[in-house]
Amino acid sequence: MGIRKPAVSVLGARRLNANRSEGSFQENMLAPSNPPVAIEPIEPASHQTGNRIVPVRTLAARRAFLLSNERHVVDPKVQVFVSAALPARGISATFDALSAELRPAKALQMILRRALDDYELMLSNASFPDMAAAYSTEEPLAIVATSRMMPRRLVDIALTHFDPLGFNSARAFGRKLATSALSIFFDNEKSLT
Repeated sequence: MGIRKPAVSVLGARRLNANRSEGSFQENMLAPSNPPVAIEPIEPASHQTGNRIVPVRTLAARRAFLLSNERHVVDPKVQVFVSAALPARGISATFDALSAELRPAKALQMILRRALDDYELMLSNASFPDMAAAYSTEEPLAIVATSRMMPRRLVDIALTHFDPLGFNSARAFGRKLATSALSIFFDNEKSLT
């Protein structure tokens, strides 16, 4: 059941109440009159949106939250499909150790996750090398494919680096990105040992 609007205004209700309680007209004239009070409009306690009623405080808080977050908009992320070949034995001590415990494909996916984290940092700092030397692969060639969510800005930087003319497919781009990240990871691993 909805709330009905009263038929009498606040000032009219005060006048009626004063007339009833004071008795006669003469007594009303002698009684001290109350100065008129400005009544502030009451804010609605809720706002109807569709089939739901949402409290106004919630709407105001949501608007304030959205406005404050407009200044701190996070770079939107896009899904990038990456693939890489399994490295040959002896290329990476980490890969050799992980593949002894796990499937080689799973081991490479775990290393690729960390390698792409490092590569994203290099892309954001513009400190990545022009072209990383490819690592030796296992024969017969075995490809591991996965996907990764990356900030759009970093994907655009990588695209201008790996495919400046825009002719490569998404899979070819993902293969170059993953291979380059793994090559740098394997080179850094060798320099640490």
